[in-house]
Amino acid sequence: MRAATAAMLVVAAMGVGVGAAQWKPDRAASAAACGDPLPDEEVASLQLPPVTREMRAAWVSPVEGGEWPSRSDMSPDAQRAELLAVLDRAVALGLNAVVLHVRVAADAMYPTRRAPWSSYLTRARGEAASPGYDPLAFAVAEAHRRGLQLHAWFNPFRAAPPDGDYRPGATFLRREHPRWIVRYGSQTWIDPGYPDARRNVLDAILEVVDRYDIDAVHLDDYFYPYQETETIRHRVGRGKRRHTVVTHRTIEFPDATSWARYGRDKYDTRGAFRRANVSDFIASLYRGVKERKPWVLVGISPFGIWRPGNPPGLSGLDAYTEIFADSRQWLREGWLDYLAPQLYWQLDGEERRFTRLDAWWRGENVAGRHIWPGLFTMRVESRGSPWPAAEIPAEIAWLRQARAGTPESLGHFHFRLAAMAPDGPLGQRLRDTYAEPALPPASPWLGAAAPSAPVLAGCASDAAAEPPEPAPASGLRVTKDAAAPRSRGEMAPTPRTLVAGPAVRVHADTGAAPVRWWVLQLRDAAGRWSTTTLPGDLTLLPVLLPNGERARAAAVVPVSPTGVTGRPAVVRVE
Repeated sequence: MRAATAAMLVVAAMGVGVGAAQWKPDRAASAAACGDPLPDEEVASLQLPPVTREMRAAWVSPVEGGEWPSRSDMSPDAQRAELLAVLDRAVALGLNAVVLHVRVAADAMYPTRRAPWSSYLTRARGEAASPGYDPLAFAVAEAHRRGLQLHAWFNPFRAAPPDGDYRPGATFLRREHPRWIVRYGSQTWIDPGYPDARRNVLDAILEVVDRYDIDAVHLDDYFYPYQETETIRHRVGRGKRRHTVVTHRTIEFPDATSWARYGRDKYDTRGAFRRANVSDFIASLYRGVKERKPWVLVGISPFGIWRPGNPPGLSGLDAYTEIFADSRQWLREGWLDYLAPQLYWQLDGEERRFTRLDAWWRGENVAGRHIWPGLFTMRVESRGSPWPAAEIPAEIAWLRQARAGTPESLGHFHFRLAAMAPDGPLGQRLRDTYAEPALPPASPWLGAAAPSAPVLAGCASDAAAEPPEPAPASGLRVTKDAAAPRSRGEMAPTPRTLVAGPAVRVHADTGAAPVRWWVLQLRDAAGRWSTTTLPGDLTLLPVLLPNGERARAAAVVPVSPTGVTGRPAVVRVE
């Protein structure tokens, strides 16, 4: 069974989009009983399939008519409905993570006193307007319900969005900290040369880590801006020979003040000063996240080329000197948990950049982090020179083959989800590429302890006896013995219970590593297994197969916050 089918069944069982008036229990299907958990020798005889590990993610952004919100004049209900459709699309394609843009340009897709609401959410109502709900909390809850990781995507130093002139973030910062804000060509930027500016941006990101149950902090390649040029026209000559000479000049980033105050006495060049500012920010971010929630990943997606000539003979933009990103240093120092270099070239393209750069980055990975390249999936449906639909699946196949037989983890990121319609030519190929469901790879350097095998306390034969209570935010009923809210640095999930369908009762062994996810594997009468991922705070897991029949056996694999799996517990369903 496809991962998408299994996950959608679970979403349906959890009450997504199902109101109390529509809900009708299936009494025949509800008649379920479980025996005792099976001993190891019987578990072995069932041939439980191994859990596939691969990061399969896609970027989701409102920029340039993106996935969510696609328009700034949508009502809150329409925004929520569109976000659910985006998450459902990710599930249908077989993905296991979404990278959601939460800070596009000194603004916020969540309530905070540190920044104004994003104009992508509230432009029609004005800068001070609230959408009336917390979009990030909603996104995290709904992603996790579908077995998806939620990576919060930040543009740290961009002060205004790239595709419009409405700039609430820049306006806010100009009032609060005018010296930080600089104009660079067509862009408005926060100057990273000011230590207090870097601290302000860092605190904004760490606030999200503190407040939300995100799975990762994600940065892309915007630290200092990509260079712009200006056109200069001079009139020269006299009389009939007078004419215009046109020249082009690279615009210098306007950081003379911060350079004079903080850099001139410490660094030989302004380029070295700028790189040090960015690297200081990256190191501080990694340290700050791990002090709060060690299991939250830090991921960065830099430009695919570190410096021309690396590997030898390779040309292209020099991110080291143009945007002052020493991404190789971040990787080698271990200041991130995954690197997603933007390998936005075809397999057989110019200088074989895709394959050669992937190999080069892996060779620089002395700290043993994840290397999950970014793929230019949008190019398949671009209007100019589109790539064939087979290109992206071929790149995924190459990445898998290149890592075969090594301890390196599998994974990749799609730029962006909008390019992948589930029923389109690319979507159909990706569904075949993702025929087997996958769990994101583990990050044992963040904690290698495995959870103990869960306690299976039999089946709930009448779990669907009553309609679910209204719960617009999550669709789940919280049990009365709910744990206290999580504090900083504490991993203590609140127990939740399914409210529809026959289910197996499951409890984590609290004496070992906490459980972040359950991997639920169900066996049908013919011996076929299906696999899906569910949040680790659930205490009842559904045992219905996609065809509506009850599974004959259920296996529950615990997964720690760092992705380490424990021993499964298996029970027959009779």
